[in-house]
Amino acid sequence: MPAANSRNKFDRKDSLELGERAENLFILLAVKTGWKISASSGDENINEHWDYLIEKEGQAHKVEVKSRKRITRNDKDPQSEFTWIELHGVRPKDPGWLFGKADLIAFEKEHSFLLVKKSDLLAVINRKVDLVAKARNPRDAVYKIYKREGRKDKLTLLPMADIEGIKFMEWQKYMDDKDTEHEKHL
Repeated sequence: MPAANSRNKFDRKDSLELGERAENLFILLAVKTGWKISASSGDENINEHWDYLIEKEGQAHKVEVKSRKRITRNDKDPQSEFTWIELHGVRPKDPGWLFGKADLIAFEKEHSFLLVKKSDLLAVINRKVDLVAKARNPRDAVYKIYKREGRKDKLTLLPMADIEGIKFMEWQKYMDDKDTEHEKHL
């Protein structure tokens, strides 16, 4: 169902697989919580920055799904305390997923997905991020701008506590024993 993603030259670990696993789990949870779900086209995914359209009871939302992230490339495992927010994409004219056409951003945490309205996330960014302050090291990028070497993107690191403060919906990953078993195989 999801549009096929490809590995970029900077992904030397398992970022592609982490993203695909998060998207597959998101699909499962959307269906389990009663949402009709359809995938974006490849063009919509890349250029409009949304992954899925979810629909239920007259509501419709375009959703960008974000997996758990490492803070640095050298970190062994992804974590749930912070998340990267893309303020400008890797392509020169790419505004980044924060300025794409998604209505909601779904952030994966260890035990759930937090869905937030993109407009609420933008308000947090505008209130908390110093758009002039630059970070040379990813660990110093909380509320500052970080640019990865050799790439055009601009990112900031946001505590998940800020995301939790603007929660629109939260979907628990483990709804029952059968879901837990299925999750192990994703």
